[in-house]
Amino acid sequence: MKLNKIAKQTLFYIIIAGIVLVILTPIYFLVSISLMSDQEAYDWPTQMIPSFVNKFKLEIVNGKYLISVFSKSKKEFSTVIETSSFEELQKFVRNKTNSNIKREVFEKNVETLKKLMKINGIKIKDLRSRINDLKTKLNKLTVNLVKYKSQLKKAKEFNMSSLIEELNQSINSIEIKKREYELEISKLKTELEKIGSIKFTVSKNLFDNYINFFKVTSNALPALFRSIQVSLLTVLISLTIGGMAGYAFARYSFKGKNLLKLSVLFVRMFPGISIAMPMVIILINMGFYDKPIGLSLVYSVGQIGMTIWITASIFMGISTELEEAAMIFGTTRFGAFFKVTLPLALPGLAASAMYAFIGSWSETAQAIVLTQFNPTFPVVVYQTLVGAKGLINLTAAGGVSLALPAVVFTLIIRKYILQMWGGVKV
Repeated sequence: MKLNKIAKQTLFYIIIAGIVLVILTPIYFLVSISLMSDQEAYDWPTQMIPSFVNKFKLEIVNGKYLISVFSKSKKEFSTVIETSSFEELQKFVRNKTNSNIKREVFEKNVETLKKLMKINGIKIKDLRSRINDLKTKLNKLTVNLVKYKSQLKKAKEFNMSSLIEELNQSINSIEIKKREYELEISKLKTELEKIGSIKFTVSKNLFDNYINFFKVTSNALPALFRSIQVSLLTVLISLTIGGMAGYAFARYSFKGKNLLKLSVLFVRMFPGISIAMPMVIILINMGFYDKPIGLSLVYSVGQIGMTIWITASIFMGISTELEEAAMIFGTTRFGAFFKVTLPLALPGLAASAMYAFIGSWSETAQAIVLTQFNPTFPVVVYQTLVGAKGLINLTAAGGVSLALPAVVFTLIIRKYILQMWGGVKV
């Protein structure tokens, strides 16, 4: 019995851990990418933990500065830029690695490198020459290898056994030679690295992508405040109308009540985008097109139905005898509602508010149609996603920025949400 209980508990916790893992992994990946530089985000395989510093290697080749950054995935330095201008180098490295190399740090390392090169000048020149020769030979071998493999494919199609054998021998021979060259180049590079380069570390600005996101998208900050305004107005409208309707459904009996309760969800059966165009005409006539109040009214149409259902369930759980008792002690009906029923219904109202806030905050399709010059924040993130091809870390920063206000709002009202899960306590 005891073993059976332990096995059941273990299975239960494994399932819970699996569910948590499935939920948290994409979120962690999004946040992690938003903190990575361009160089890290496109390294393969992608690292799960963003680095806090960047390790650089500086060389001087033909009078130009050649700077490389260490790739954790490849376990080697990757060239970033070769230039004779410090300003160009600093700007490019900043964009690529999110690290700002200060002039004094750079000049100090250049001075040290020049001293090193002065001592080992001849050997450095010889090593570079040998590496270049080997690279030229390696390129020729690669070209021949591709050509032979193509011929081998055709020979196999026509079943030319003698030619297949001959080509296989040639390919094997080239691959062996290629590996030898690669090994030799690696050895020479290691030797050159010791006497012809200098390494230094610079801290990385973890939040550089967030700063760049708001710099690149000049209307991101106004759009953020606009979205907060739209969401709060939606919460206010849906709670006011939906809450009152929910109370009426809970407290009063009338003909067609159940049919009416079902019909309030009818509007949610239509995709928002399908009613967006008629809404454009209505909002233009009302003078609310491209304004936060217009969007709030459209979003509230869908949110009111859900608010009615949630609040009606909560009000039904609160005994009418409590209101009657308050009235016996001298308060009015409104007083009984505001002093007794409303405080007890706060968890349900908080859940409705959260639902309305998140629903209106993340909505994009309708906002694209219903706004022109004053887009909401999700529209700005969407436009950045479409326009910023190849900037996955910048888009991830926009996505996290989009999710953050909804998370903060949920944390603020978490007390009431948890109360709702535990039932209404009198």
